[in-house]
Amino acid sequence: RNELYLQTLFLAKTVNGYGTQNCNLGDGSCPPSNDLSIEDQVHLSIKSSLHNLQTEYIDAVLIHNFRATLQPYDETILAWKALEDYVNRGVIRHLGIVSVHDKEYLTKLHDDAKIKPTIIQNRFHANRGYDISLRPMFKEMGMANQLFWILTGSAGGRVRKNDDVKAIADSKGVTPQILLYSFTMELGGTPLIGSKNINHMKEDVDALVTHRLKWEKKDLVTMANIINKKLIE
Repeated sequence: RNELYLQTLFLAKTVNGYGTQNCNLGDGSCPPSNDLSIEDQVHLSIKSSLHNLQTEYIDAVLIHNFRATLQPYDETILAWKALEDYVNRGVIRHLGIVSVHDKEYLTKLHDDAKIKPTIIQNRFHANRGYDISLRPMFKEMGMANQLFWILTGSAGGRVRKNDDVKAIADSKGVTPQILLYSFTMELGGTPLIGSKNINHMKEDVDALVTHRLKWEKKDLVTMANIINKKLIE
């Protein structure tokens, strides 16, 4: 078990994407009633995750927001405090949050939480400014910056058939896709890779972890100029 990193989400029933199809506890608690408090929703979610993942602890649980529609802060902090109890009991190791591009919201959560968020998971996309203005705050607060929509979002579209990107990728012996993943790591991010192809996964691990790509400043600047020049300043 210690060789696996298991991370899951808590979705409040008011969040787009909420569903009970994976709640199969067999003790009468599924499907849940419609009037569960936010705290009881957390308890059921964690109980269900432990059951489905067949584990006694979860490495990280993130509170989910759908895209950039933030849940009311009062609900988020209630859920957070319920999750903190699981951290105190060793059932959860780390807490985080998804799709927060609002500095005040994130600062308030950080200030109010007894157990500070260690993960912020946001899309890597032009319509969120690639979190350029927020990334220093993530670092200051000690939060790992997980990134999604890397290949399928605006950055992927800009580098996919770019000749300069292909030239850099060819010089490093990787695909433009792996090059983009590596670039986000140079920015301090952790790319979330959704491939279901085992060969692609092995290639990604080799280039991003086992033999991490080495970058020259000029290549970083070239990549930034293609995506958003303020990424490298």
